[in-house]
Amino acid sequence: MKRNTWKKYRFAAWGCLLLVVAFSCNKSIENKLEFGSEPKDLGLSANQFKIAYVVVEGAVGTIVGSEATDYGHMPNMAALSMNSVFSWNSVSSEHETLATDYADLLTGTEIEKHKVSDDQLNGNNLATYPTFFKRIKQYKGSRTALLTSNPLVPTLIEANSVDNNKVLSTDAEVLSATKDELSKDEATFVMATFSSVRQVGEQTGYGSENDKYIQALATFDDQLGEIRKTITNRKNYKNERWLIVVASTNGGKYALNPALQDGSVFAIPERNNFVLMNNPEFSYKLVERMETVDPAWTSSAVRYSEANGSANLPAAQAALYNLGTGVDAGDYTIQLKLKVNEMNGRNGKAGTAQNGVIFGKQNSAANFPAGWSITYNGGSGWRFIGNSSTGANYAIDGTAFDLDTWYTLTVKIYKDGNNRIVKMYRDGDLKSTNTTFAGRNLSSDSPLKLGYYEGAYGNNGGFAHTIADVRIYKAAIPDDVIKAISCSTMAISTSPFYNDLIGYWPADDGGAILKDKSKNKRNFELTGSYVWNSFSERGASLCPTLPERMDRYVVRTVDAPLMIYNWMNILEVGQFNLDAQSWSPAFSNN
Repeated sequence: MKRNTWKKYRFAAWGCLLLVVAFSCNKSIENKLEFGSEPKDLGLSANQFKIAYVVVEGAVGTIVGSEATDYGHMPNMAALSMNSVFSWNSVSSEHETLATDYADLLTGTEIEKHKVSDDQLNGNNLATYPTFFKRIKQYKGSRTALLTSNPLVPTLIEANSVDNNKVLSTDAEVLSATKDELSKDEATFVMATFSSVRQVGEQTGYGSENDKYIQALATFDDQLGEIRKTITNRKNYKNERWLIVVASTNGGKYALNPALQDGSVFAIPERNNFVLMNNPEFSYKLVERMETVDPAWTSSAVRYSEANGSANLPAAQAALYNLGTGVDAGDYTIQLKLKVNEMNGRNGKAGTAQNGVIFGKQNSAANFPAGWSITYNGGSGWRFIGNSSTGANYAIDGTAFDLDTWYTLTVKIYKDGNNRIVKMYRDGDLKSTNTTFAGRNLSSDSPLKLGYYEGAYGNNGGFAHTIADVRIYKAAIPDDVIKAISCSTMAISTSPFYNDLIGYWPADDGGAILKDKSKNKRNFELTGSYVWNSFSERGASLCPTLPERMDRYVVRTVDAPLMIYNWMNILEVGQFNLDAQSWSPAFSNN
């Protein structure tokens, strides 16, 4: 089978694993590596943690992945991947200079911080954002080595921070010097860079159809194999813990197979590099690019029930979400996604909960207290409830929910003449209008709560539900825009009315906090026995939103320094103001 035909089938088969920051997707960038399930304590000392950082210039990530795993032409790369966290679809800097690419992988910051934009390093900010060579010397005092065939690399690195600093004429000489360094007992941090793959690509062309380029990759793989062998042959290897990082600076320009051209950042061959971080105790963990054609909504959320807690925002912080009294109290739009997982009732359509609060700022839904709430109304739909001493205190959408189906529920509150109107929408379609809210007191001193409420008529007994993508706008969003955004799964800066968000909780964080992504930063704290569930779903009411920086959802070279700092137990990493994202490896039970 021809390479390009094979790639077409690979593209169709690749999943849409979207790692969301929680989301995030947009997950927030963390400057801390959470290893999760730690390996056994074997009584290791700090100086037994060592690193080999191998950089290859101009290796296109997806081609390396295919050569290693599909064709078997890069067996050492394939073997390393079996115990690694890695991405073949990494994305290098959009500033297409090799100096910028090297600055990314040496500092853990992007060009906006290190400001390396040309090979002459004009106007750089490396004094503020130094390389890991300086940090390692400063905080650990460990032996460091740089062996390279590119004279550009040492110009980026601080004087007196490298114990063995050599610029060699060829990659073969780099390999020899690297093996010599790795054979030393005191070797701790060894960086080797190879330039032949890039040179061959520039001279003869990049791409999987160029045999010379493919051979250059195979030669590099042989060199990588010798480095691996040298490490494992160290006399004290069984008592050492080696992290092997293999990364490409950048990709190379060539005509991409039209079947792979989706117009995304992943379809720019010159920016397609790869990053692989290996240790024998790691399990296989491929961080694949997100799908851009018919993507699923891949995220995580809390499943709430009477037994599984709620999310709480204290009253002192929640005053921002008081919606006021009277026609001039302001315009608001509230939107969230709801999936009903369980009901106790008739034919799977009815539940026992009456006015069970899903989201609100009332002390309960009973007796019409001050404040507001979105409530689940048994098997007959949902309500928006406001304070009242007389009747008509709510608007209602009386259509039952199907189980295990995502719905977008929207409430719009706005002034119309002498009236304060409440409209309710399901999946963008108007379901109910109530014109009697001018006298309702939609403010209270209660916390803002999400998920489960205690209290008479407020108990969510009889059903369980999942909530995600919660938004509060200080604006009355037009009906046509509500319809347009109801299927979206993420609010990004180009979204309609984005600047009017006063609270935005993707609710995909995976921890004890639901972070507010709006400018107000009012975070929910989860309480009770809450349970996180991951999901990847498609549906007629979903049109998953692609994030603005899709490249941050794969492992990048700018992320490698963070792993290096953590591997070497440099605790001060939080002070470095990195742009690196942490990637927790999965650990093997062996």
